[in-house]
Amino acid sequence: MRLDIIAIRKGGETERAALEWDRCVAVGYAGRDQKSVKAHVAELAAIGVPAPSSVPSMYWIDPTRVTTDRKLCVIGGGCSGEVEFFAAFDSFGKMYFTVASDHTDRKLETISVAKAKQGCTKVIGDIFWRFDDVKDHWDEIKLTSWVRESADKPERVYQDGTLGMILTPDELLACAERETFPEGRIAYFSGTIPLKGEISYRGAFRMELADPVLKRSIKHEYEVVLLPDRN
Repeated sequence: MRLDIIAIRKGGETERAALEWDRCVAVGYAGRDQKSVKAHVAELAAIGVPAPSSVPSMYWIDPTRVTTDRKLCVIGGGCSGEVEFFAAFDSFGKMYFTVASDHTDRKLETISVAKAKQGCTKVIGDIFWRFDDVKDHWDEIKLTSWVRESADKPERVYQDGTLGMILTPDELLACAERETFPEGRIAYFSGTIPLKGEISYRGAFRMELADPVLKRSIKHEYEVVLLPDRN
């Protein structure tokens, strides 16, 4: 998979880069704070998802199912988004990242988390930052999502935290590289932060990475389109 991107550098100048990956992983239960990890496990247990045998967990997904589109079609009404960051590398090994949503089929998750991750295309932002520009204040970068379930309902804050709540990029990459299959260049979704309130299965999902030091942000949103679940 190749993705040609525009990155905004720390001085405000733009840079074009080509990111390439052969395999893509959605990391699960990747919180640095085990209390937060247990909170997320409890959220999923409430809807019937069994606790993982180990944390963090690696869920390999189709490397082509990554999109910047603003409409996401899903089967049935049991899927939901969760904000995180997506990271990939250029041919020189430079890491670029953007805001992302690991949209997942929660009903299928009660049967197989791996299949549930595979069941939904993943949405990412269309602007990237280079890791080298922010590594000295990485933990301060804010990660937030909002949901609006219908036109007659107000938008609500769905998740709110910082990248300091998630394992570092080096730790996440090391977890993925410890797996012997599949081989090749890696891109990854970082794992998420706890929800504020109930899981949302429909409507619009808005997400943001905000850098308080460089005073900039990456924003993206998408509408969830429900397709009929037919036998």
